[in-house]
Amino acid sequence: AATESLQRRGSSPARTMLSVHDARRAARAGEVAALERPALWRRAARRAVRLRPGRYGERLRAAREGACPPSVAKQIEKDLHRTFGSVHVRGVRVPQAEALSSLRNVLLAYASHNPRVGYCQSMNFVAAVLLLVVDEETAFACLATVVERVLQGHFADDMAMSLVDGSVLRGLLSAKDPQLMRHLEEMQVAPSLVTAQWLLTCFVASAMPLSALLRVWDCLFLEGDAALPFLLRLCAALFLSRRDELLAAHDPGEVYLLLMQSGASVGSAVPLLAAAYALPWDAPLLPHALAQLRTSHARCTRPASPPPRGGG
Repeated sequence: AATESLQRRGSSPARTMLSVHDARRAARAGEVAALERPALWRRAARRAVRLRPGRYGERLRAAREGACPPSVAKQIEKDLHRTFGSVHVRGVRVPQAEALSSLRNVLLAYASHNPRVGYCQSMNFVAAVLLLVVDEETAFACLATVVERVLQGHFADDMAMSLVDGSVLRGLLSAKDPQLMRHLEEMQVAPSLVTAQWLLTCFVASAMPLSALLRVWDCLFLEGDAALPFLLRLCAALFLSRRDELLAAHDPGEVYLLLMQSGASVGSAVPLLAAAYALPWDAPLLPHALAQLRTSHARCTRPASPPPRGGG
């Protein structure tokens, strides 16, 4: 599917779409059909951000007419040419010129749509993979869903919520596997240095094969308001999948390399999804409980240096 024209992306034969409930159930089981994926993601994104019809074209035209600050456009242009070479997703093959043009359009339109966030690195990786599945307008809506709903605050200058959610994840993992977390602490390893990139790129940076990544993204978009709890679960499941190797490691560099390559060991996404949903975290990841956890952890975190970005 990754080699067909991007202009046809998102098209599929007319069929009865799964209900929201059935689509979520299919996503959790890793059973969303490839032909149904574009329409399901499109519906989910429209429900999440409720963009008015024509918003994408409007913001793209505005961006082309100078609505984006020059520094934003310059940073986007710089990142275009290294996106596909930097995306560690096996199975990605797209025509470069066509891919770069579509990626430029989506990133410029989004920066114009949301000038408070503008553009920062990681968005390019998310948008690049989206464009393997859906058309530009749907990719724009899906990107807005990730930035504004699922990972709200993660793409801010100080990455405040990225720090907070990293702290939440560390707390959950410490309760789940204190032996492993103590072992890493003794080596002064900070797993959040890796898991933050997993979250910001929605696991593109995990080296997961494309077929598995798309199964993960089915859940990302079809879980609705439970998308962030799902991502935290998946971070933990992927992290714990390397438990024995991490416990056997005694060099921080080896640990970081194991974590950065965790996704490469994923064959089918189904066992990983099953492990994520099997974690006994229903109570702490309920909306009210998770909000309290985030508030508590926010008091203990400090803003980080901003990610590379354009704009100002």
